Amino acid sequence: MPSFIEQIQAIYDSMPLEKLQVPEWETAETGEVFVYYKPATQHELELVTREIPENAKGSRFNVQLVILKALDSEGRRLFVNGDADKLSRKGFANVVNRLANAMVKTPTIEGAEGN
Repeated sequence: MPSFIEQIQAIYDSMPLEKLQVPEWETAETGEVFVYYKPATQHELELVTREIPENAKGSRFNVQLVILKALDSEGRRLFVNGDADKLSRKGFANVVNRLANAMVKTPTIEGAEGN
């Protein structure tokens, strides 16, 4: 029988990707745009916090979190680490903030189980 921590990890690993529509990034060419993600783990939040210079923590946290967590429908990252400046300058602050807020939302057990 798996340990309790292994059971918790299995629940997280089996969670389907969540998605958020981003109409601000839609064009006639792209059609509807969705950003997929799994909710951030404590470890990921700590990683993002460590990567940000102390004098830029407030303004960069959401950008770095979106870069780390934003995926396409196949689970591939949409951004690379070098995209932070571009995303913070031209990525629409309201979109980045909305995505980051969704990514730190704590999922419910019912949601994780697909109920």
